[in-house]
Amino acid sequence: MSSPGQAAQSQAEQIAQLTARLAQLEARTQRLDDQAAIEKLTRAYGYYVDKQLWNEIVPLFSDDARVEIAGRGVYRNAAGVDRLFRESMGGGRIGLSSGGLFNHMILQGVVNVNDDGQTATGRWRAFVQIGQAQRFALWSEGTYENKYVKRNGVWQISDMHFYATYYTPYDQGWAKVTMPNNGPSRTAGPDEPQSVQYDVYPGHYVPPFSYPNPVTGRVWTLEDTARYSTQGEGPAAAGPPVQPGGPVQPGPEQAAAPAATPPR
Repeated sequence: MSSPGQAAQSQAEQIAQLTARLAQLEARTQRLDDQAAIEKLTRAYGYYVDKQLWNEIVPLFSDDARVEIAGRGVYRNAAGVDRLFRESMGGGRIGLSSGGLFNHMILQGVVNVNDDGQTATGRWRAFVQIGQAQRFALWSEGTYENKYVKRNGVWQISDMHFYATYYTPYDQGWAKVTMPNNGPSRTAGPDEPQSVQYDVYPGHYVPPFSYPNPVTGRVWTLEDTARYSTQGEGPAAAGPPVQPGGPVQPGPEQAAAPAATPPR
Protein backbone atom coordinates (compact mmCIF):
# COMPACT_ATOMS: atom_id res chain seq x y z
CA MET A 1 0.00 0.00 0.00
CA SER A 2 1.45 3.36 -1.04
CA SER A 3 2.05 6.09 1.46
CA PRO A 4 0.39 9.51 1.21
CA GLY A 5 3.70 10.90 0.00
CA GLN A 6 3.99 8.30 -2.78
CA ALA A 7 0.39 8.96 -3.86
CA ALA A 8 1.04 12.69 -4.02
CA GLN A 9 4.20 12.08 -6.07
CA SER A 10 2.35 9.78 -8.47
CA GLN A 11 -0.41 12.36 -8.91
CA ALA A 12 2.16 15.09 -9.57
CA GLU A 13 3.84 12.92 -12.21
CA GLN A 14 0.49 12.26 -13.91
CA ILE A 15 -0.26 15.98 -13.94
CA ALA A 16 3.18 16.70 -15.42
CA GLN A 17 2.66 14.07 -18.11
CA LEU A 18 -0.78 15.44 -18.97
CA THR A 19 0.57 18.98 -19.05
CA ALA A 20 3.35 17.93 -21.42
CA ARG A 21 0.87 16.03 -23.61
CA LEU A 22 -1.44 19.04 -23.71
CA ALA A 23 1.45 21.29 -24.76
CA GLN A 24 2.32 18.86 -27.57
CA LEU A 25 -1.27 18.80 -28.79
CA GLU A 26 -1.51 22.58 -28.65
CA ALA A 27 1.72 22.88 -30.65
CA ARG A 28 0.46 20.39 -33.22
CA THR A 29 -2.86 22.20 -33.53
CA GLN A 30 -1.07 25.50 -34.00
CA ARG A 31 1.16 23.95 -36.66
CA LEU A 32 -1.89 22.65 -38.54
CA ASP A 33 -3.60 26.05 -38.26
CA ASP A 34 -0.45 27.71 -39.63
CA GLN A 35 -0.27 25.27 -42.53
CA ALA A 36 -3.93 25.85 -43.38
CA ALA A 37 -3.42 29.63 -43.29
CA ILE A 38 -0.42 29.39 -45.64
CA GLU A 39 -2.34 27.16 -48.05
CA LYS A 40 -5.25 29.60 -48.06
CA LEU A 41 -2.87 32.53 -48.61
CA THR A 42 -1.20 30.87 -51.60
CA ARG A 43 -4.43 29.70 -53.21
CA ALA A 44 -6.00 33.13 -52.74
CA TYR A 45 -2.99 34.59 -54.53
CA GLY A 46 -3.73 32.33 -57.50
CA TYR A 47 -7.35 33.46 -57.72
CA TYR A 48 -6.32 37.13 -57.59
CA VAL A 49 -3.77 36.55 -60.37
CA ASP A 50 -6.50 34.94 -62.49
CA LYS A 51 -8.29 38.27 -62.72
CA GLN A 52 -5.16 40.46 -62.48
CA LEU A 53 -6.29 42.04 -59.21
CA TRP A 54 -2.85 43.38 -58.40
CA ASN A 55 -4.13 45.62 -55.62
CA GLU A 56 -5.30 42.50 -53.77
CA ILE A 57 -2.03 40.67 -54.39
CA VAL A 58 0.46 43.23 -53.06
CA PRO A 59 -0.77 43.03 -49.42
CA LEU A 60 -0.16 39.26 -49.45
CA PHE A 61 3.59 39.99 -49.35
CA SER A 62 5.69 41.20 -46.45
CA ASP A 63 7.19 44.69 -46.62
CA ASP A 64 10.66 43.19 -47.08
CA ALA A 65 9.60 40.56 -49.62
CA ARG A 66 11.66 39.31 -52.52
CA VAL A 67 9.87 38.16 -55.71
CA GLU A 68 11.28 36.62 -58.88
CA ILE A 69 8.95 35.48 -61.65
CA ALA A 70 10.51 33.46 -64.48
CA GLY A 71 13.19 35.57 -66.18
CA ARG A 72 11.81 38.97 -65.20
CA GLY A 73 14.46 39.61 -62.57
CA VAL A 74 14.31 40.18 -58.82
CA TYR A 75 11.94 42.70 -57.24
CA ARG A 76 12.39 43.71 -53.60
CA ASN A 77 10.33 45.24 -50.82
CA ALA A 78 6.77 46.53 -51.00
CA ALA A 79 7.55 49.08 -53.72
CA GLY A 80 9.22 46.44 -55.88
CA VAL A 81 6.37 43.95 -55.43
CA ASP A 82 3.89 46.63 -56.48
CA ARG A 83 6.03 47.56 -59.49
CA LEU A 84 6.31 43.92 -60.58
CA PHE A 85 2.63 43.08 -60.41
CA ARG A 86 0.93 46.37 -61.14
CA GLU A 87 3.36 47.78 -63.70
CA SER A 88 5.48 44.98 -65.18
CA MET A 89 2.74 42.34 -65.26
CA GLY A 90 -0.31 44.58 -65.40
CA GLY A 91 0.92 47.49 -67.49
CA GLY A 92 -0.55 49.86 -64.91
CA ARG A 93 -4.01 48.36 -65.25
CA ILE A 94 -5.89 46.58 -62.47
CA GLY A 95 -8.39 43.97 -63.61
CA LEU A 96 -8.57 41.56 -66.52
CA SER A 97 -9.26 43.13 -69.90
CA SER A 98 -12.37 42.24 -71.89
CA GLY A 99 -11.80 38.96 -73.71
CA GLY A 100 -8.73 38.17 -71.62
CA LEU A 101 -7.86 34.83 -70.01
CA PHE A 102 -5.18 34.54 -67.33
CA ASN A 103 -5.99 31.43 -65.29
CA HIS A 104 -3.33 30.34 -62.78
CA MET A 105 -4.26 27.06 -61.10
CA ILE A 106 -2.13 26.66 -57.96
CA LEU A 107 -1.69 22.95 -57.30
CA GLN A 108 0.28 20.23 -55.51
CA GLY A 109 1.31 22.31 -52.49
CA VAL A 110 3.87 20.98 -50.00
CA VAL A 111 4.02 23.31 -46.98
CA ASN A 112 6.47 22.99 -44.10
CA VAL A 113 6.22 25.23 -41.03
CA ASN A 114 9.60 25.65 -39.33
CA ASP A 115 10.15 24.88 -35.66
CA ASP A 116 10.10 28.58 -34.75
CA GLY A 117 6.44 28.74 -35.82
CA GLN A 118 7.13 32.09 -37.50
CA THR A 119 8.60 31.03 -40.83
CA ALA A 120 7.70 28.39 -43.41
CA THR A 121 8.38 27.16 -46.92
CA GLY A 122 6.08 25.95 -49.69
CA ARG A 123 6.49 24.33 -53.09
CA TRP A 124 3.62 24.63 -55.55
CA ARG A 125 2.84 24.00 -59.20
CA ALA A 126 0.99 26.46 -61.44
CA PHE A 127 -0.88 25.29 -64.54
CA VAL A 128 -1.67 28.31 -66.68
CA GLN A 129 -4.00 29.33 -69.49
CA ILE A 130 -3.33 32.72 -71.10
CA GLY A 131 -5.14 34.27 -74.03
CA GLN A 132 -7.06 37.04 -75.71
CA ALA A 133 -10.25 36.20 -77.60
CA GLN A 134 -9.74 35.95 -81.37
CA ARG A 135 -6.03 36.80 -80.99
CA PHE A 136 -3.89 34.20 -79.22
CA ALA A 137 -3.96 31.37 -76.68
CA LEU A 138 -1.09 29.90 -74.69
CA TRP A 139 -0.31 27.13 -72.23
CA SER A 140 2.27 27.52 -69.50
CA GLU A 141 3.38 25.63 -66.39
CA GLY A 142 5.98 26.00 -63.67
CA THR A 143 7.05 25.59 -60.06
CA TYR A 144 6.91 28.03 -57.16
CA GLU A 145 9.37 27.83 -54.30
CA ASN A 146 8.06 30.20 -51.64
CA LYS A 147 9.02 31.36 -48.17
CA TYR A 148 6.55 32.71 -45.64
CA VAL A 149 6.75 34.80 -42.49
CA LYS A 150 4.25 35.26 -39.65
CA ARG A 151 4.04 38.77 -38.26
CA ASN A 152 1.50 40.04 -35.78
CA GLY A 153 -0.20 36.67 -36.05
CA VAL A 154 -0.70 36.90 -39.85
CA TRP A 155 1.13 34.87 -42.51
CA GLN A 156 2.53 36.66 -45.57
CA ILE A 157 4.77 35.66 -48.47
CA SER A 158 8.34 36.77 -47.82
CA ASP A 159 10.01 35.22 -50.87
CA MET A 160 8.48 33.94 -54.10
CA HIS A 161 10.43 32.36 -56.94
CA PHE A 162 8.55 31.02 -59.93
CA TYR A 163 10.53 28.76 -62.26
CA ALA A 164 8.87 28.44 -65.66
CA THR A 165 8.77 24.95 -67.17
CA TYR A 166 7.37 25.75 -70.61
CA TYR A 167 5.36 28.14 -72.78
CA THR A 168 3.60 26.96 -75.92
CA PRO A 169 0.76 28.03 -78.24
CA TYR A 170 -2.53 26.33 -77.38
CA ASP A 171 -3.28 25.22 -80.94
CA GLN A 172 0.07 23.50 -81.51
CA GLY A 173 1.18 22.38 -78.07
CA TRP A 174 4.55 21.57 -76.56
CA ALA A 175 5.21 18.68 -78.97
CA LYS A 176 5.47 21.10 -81.91
CA VAL A 177 6.32 24.59 -80.63
CA THR A 178 8.39 25.73 -77.68
CA MET A 179 8.66 29.33 -76.56
CA PRO A 180 11.36 31.08 -74.53
CA ASN A 181 11.30 32.26 -70.96
CA ASN A 182 10.12 35.78 -70.23
CA GLY A 183 12.59 38.62 -70.00
CA PRO A 184 12.60 41.81 -67.91
CA SER A 185 10.19 44.66 -68.41
CA ARG A 186 11.49 47.64 -70.37
CA THR A 187 9.34 50.11 -68.45
CA ALA A 188 9.18 48.67 -64.92
CA GLY A 189 12.50 46.92 -64.55
CA PRO A 190 13.66 44.76 -61.65
CA ASP A 191 15.84 45.74 -58.72
CA GLU A 192 18.31 42.97 -59.63
CA PRO A 193 18.89 40.69 -62.63
CA GLN A 194 17.50 37.16 -62.79
CA SER A 195 19.26 35.17 -60.06
CA VAL A 196 19.31 31.78 -61.80
CA GLN A 197 19.74 31.14 -65.50
CA TYR A 198 17.96 27.92 -66.42
CA ASP A 199 16.51 25.99 -69.35
CA VAL A 200 12.83 25.93 -70.15
CA TYR A 201 11.33 23.14 -72.26
CA PRO A 202 12.58 21.33 -74.31
CA GLY A 203 15.32 21.61 -71.71
CA HIS A 204 14.45 21.28 -68.04
CA TYR A 205 15.48 22.57 -64.64
CA VAL A 206 14.90 21.07 -61.19
CA PRO A 207 14.34 23.92 -58.70
CA PRO A 208 15.98 23.02 -55.38
CA PHE A 209 13.52 21.36 -53.01
CA SER A 210 12.95 23.33 -49.82
CA TYR A 211 12.06 20.17 -47.91
CA PRO A 212 13.97 16.93 -47.24
CA ASN A 213 12.78 13.62 -48.61
CA PRO A 214 9.83 12.76 -46.32
CA VAL A 215 10.92 9.13 -45.95
CA THR A 216 14.73 9.17 -46.03
CA GLY A 217 15.26 12.67 -44.66
CA ARG A 218 17.77 13.36 -47.42
CA VAL A 219 18.30 17.08 -48.08
CA TRP A 220 18.38 18.20 -51.72
CA THR A 221 21.50 20.12 -52.77
CA LEU A 222 22.46 22.54 -55.52
CA GLU A 223 24.73 19.81 -56.83
CA ASP A 224 21.65 17.60 -57.24
CA THR A 225 19.93 20.35 -59.21
CA ALA A 226 22.95 20.72 -61.51
CA ARG A 227 23.14 16.94 -61.98
CA TYR A 228 19.51 16.52 -63.00
CA SER A 229 19.01 19.72 -65.04
CA THR A 230 19.94 20.43 -68.65
CA GLN A 231 22.12 23.30 -69.82
CA GLY A 232 21.72 25.10 -73.12
CA GLU A 233 18.78 23.04 -74.37
CA GLY A 234 16.04 25.65 -73.93
CA PRO A 235 15.08 28.47 -76.31
CA ALA A 236 16.99 31.73 -75.94
CA ALA A 237 15.43 34.15 -73.45
CA ALA A 238 12.82 36.57 -74.81
CA GLY A 239 11.82 40.11 -74.01
CA PRO A 240 8.81 41.30 -72.02
CA PRO A 241 5.77 39.04 -72.35
CA VAL A 242 2.56 39.84 -74.13
CA GLN A 243 -0.38 40.59 -71.84
CA PRO A 244 -4.04 39.82 -72.53
CA GLY A 245 -5.39 42.99 -74.09
CA GLY A 246 -1.91 43.96 -75.29
CA PRO A 247 -0.38 43.79 -78.78
CA VAL A 248 -1.20 40.89 -81.04
CA GLN A 249 0.91 37.86 -80.17
CA PRO A 250 3.64 37.27 -82.80
CA GLY A 251 3.64 33.91 -84.50
CA PRO A 252 5.89 31.15 -83.12
CA GLU A 253 7.88 31.16 -86.34
CA GLN A 254 9.37 34.51 -85.30
CA ALA A 255 12.58 33.71 -83.45
CA ALA A 256 12.35 36.83 -81.29
CA ALA A 257 8.72 36.32 -80.32
CA PRO A 258 8.11 37.20 -76.65
CA ALA A 259 6.75 34.53 -74.36
CA ALA A 260 3.49 34.78 -72.53
CA THR A 261 3.27 36.34 -69.10
CA PRO A 262 4.43 33.67 -66.69
CA PRO A 263 2.40 32.43 -63.80
CA ARG A 264 3.26 34.60 -60.91
